Amino acid sequence: MRPTGFEPAESEDSVASADGIAGRVGGLLRRALVEPQPPPLPGASLEPGFRRRWLGFFLPAAFVFLWLLTFAVGFNWQAVGVDARIYYHGSAAWLAGADPWQTGALLNGRLFSYAGLPPTAILFAPLTLLPEEAFLWLLMVVSLVAAIVVVRALRLPLVWVAYPPLLYGVIAANPHVILLALLVAGGTWGGALASVIKVVAIPPLFGERRWRALILAAVALGVSVILAPGLWSSFLREAGAVQNTINSESGGTLSAWGNLYVFIPTLISLGILALFDMRAAAWLIVPALFPTTQYYYAMFALPVDPFLAAAMAFPVPLMAPLATIGYTAVRVFLVARRRSGRASGRARMLEEPSL
Repeated sequence: MRPTGFEPAESEDSVASADGIAGRVGGLLRRALVEPQPPPLPGASLEPGFRRRWLGFFLPAAFVFLWLLTFAVGFNWQAVGVDARIYYHGSAAWLAGADPWQTGALLNGRLFSYAGLPPTAILFAPLTLLPEEAFLWLLMVVSLVAAIVVVRALRLPLVWVAYPPLLYGVIAANPHVILLALLVAGGTWGGALASVIKVVAIPPLFGERRWRALILAAVALGVSVILAPGLWSSFLREAGAVQNTINSESGGTLSAWGNLYVFIPTLISLGILALFDMRAAAWLIVPALFPTTQYYYAMFALPVDPFLAAAMAFPVPLMAPLATIGYTAVRVFLVARRRSGRASGRARMLEEPSL
């Protein structure tokens, strides 16, 4: 039989041990969920004169020239606000008890269907209490403000608002512009909200290790399932048909998706890039590989490198994946040269006679 005086000591040791484990677990969680330092600004390492000439004049001048040429040749004014109409009709259909994925908006007499996820339909539903035209102009104004926020957050000259994929997103009133502003300037809550607007926000959050934003996004996703289980079941039933509809309406996609000969090299290049720059690889997954990549998705290259973003602005098929492969090749070359320089420096130090 143990002495009675031993029991309190054993109990105290157990409590201390439990407290120690809890403290260590808490410390690990705090370190895991800490927000990372803001990434370096794209192009910040460039020589100031070079940066000023190219980012402040040459590239923006090319953007402005492209827009002038577009308006001279003939701009399709039916594209103004078309994406806002698509999102409006999708959310309004859900509120009315109809199927959002059977709605859309007309452009040149052709129907472009709603393809947002259920959380997106829920998020925009309260705004459908506004008249459609009011919703359209509200989204355009907010998108323009968001474009300015993106440009200023990345420390680019204000004229970069004319960056074609960004300005096209504003003109079409696509929520992607707002999503990008939330990602680059919205912090934890902004990142979570961005993922509710569109699922394409998740890879950049993962690449930047913004775990708290991802946790909030997962919570929001769970809440949407609880609030609208019927909407989710309808989406899951129609997911394949929705994907096929998007592909047919867009003439395929601007990414490498569906083109095996481009998809595999792009995937390999992103894997190599992730070995030394996970953030850049995560931002480029969407424009390079996403199944429903649209022209304005090229704006996801802006937080990575403005020259890469400028290359992706060329409206030609497969430009995003090909530019991604080229960007990875340049980065690998620079890393190899830097490591070679360090190795040569160490060799010279070893060869120098000691004094």
